[in-house]
Amino acid sequence: MADQSFWKLLSESVMTASALEQGVLLLLVALSILSWAVIIMKARALRRLKGNNQAFTRAFAAAAHTGEVAEACRGLSGPAVQLAVFTAGMEARLRCRAEAALAQPVTGDHIPLKTHRNQEERVRLAMEHALKGEMSLLGRHLQLLASAGSASPFIGLFGTVWGIMATFQTLGGAKSASLQVLAPPIAAALIATAAGLAVAIPAVMAYNWIAARLDEEQQEATCLMERVLHLLRATGALAELPAGTAVPAAAEAPAAPAPAPVHPAAPAPAFAPATLATAV
Repeated sequence: MADQSFWKLLSESVMTASALEQGVLLLLVALSILSWAVIIMKARALRRLKGNNQAFTRAFAAAAHTGEVAEACRGLSGPAVQLAVFTAGMEARLRCRAEAALAQPVTGDHIPLKTHRNQEERVRLAMEHALKGEMSLLGRHLQLLASAGSASPFIGLFGTVWGIMATFQTLGGAKSASLQVLAPPIAAALIATAAGLAVAIPAVMAYNWIAARLDEEQQEATCLMERVLHLLRATGALAELPAGTAVPAAAEAPAAPAPAPVHPAAPAPAFAPATLATAV
């Protein structure tokens, strides 16, 4: 009976609320729906990201060269920060090696656009840019959670203040007032504050959880960048080539255990193999 009385009072309060108070409640309901949509979407994306990163870590630890890593991770779908960072580094290395053959001396005040220098710095920048791009995609729509968490209590408070002001204005012109008369408008005003808190609390908690997970993923990707650079230095893959020197095939694929045979219909890996035998 108590529950029925509560819901009856709640429904009567909402129905008797002013148009502005009902508009505030509708706005809070819309914010709640959008917030929960973002929360569910981000939870699914983070779960897939965790699985893809674990798959990449296993492939990277078991591979003898980069070609095996590309082959093992070919079927991954969805967000994969570590794979994106690793692929960007390998592709940047290949571009540096290819540009070494195209680099030509430039005279005057012109700046060459093809250079064979600073390969390590260019590979690092490519991985950092890939990491920033992936984190930017994962962080999309988080502003909605932040806005809902910070603004919803004040929106609800605005509806409460307006409802109480309207109630007292009505009382000012009435000769007498009873609790039965005051209860519905006061309850309608207080419901707005409760609705604002109901929207803000899960939005803030979800935002903090998602932000913490993204920070962890960024730290793990940064550790992978350092490991990849160490491997490239240790294998001599970042050795500087003189300008205009053609890159020999042996330099691009040093002696390493033969990769597993690839199905003829499968596309070739995005980057050439490089030995990882000196892994940390």
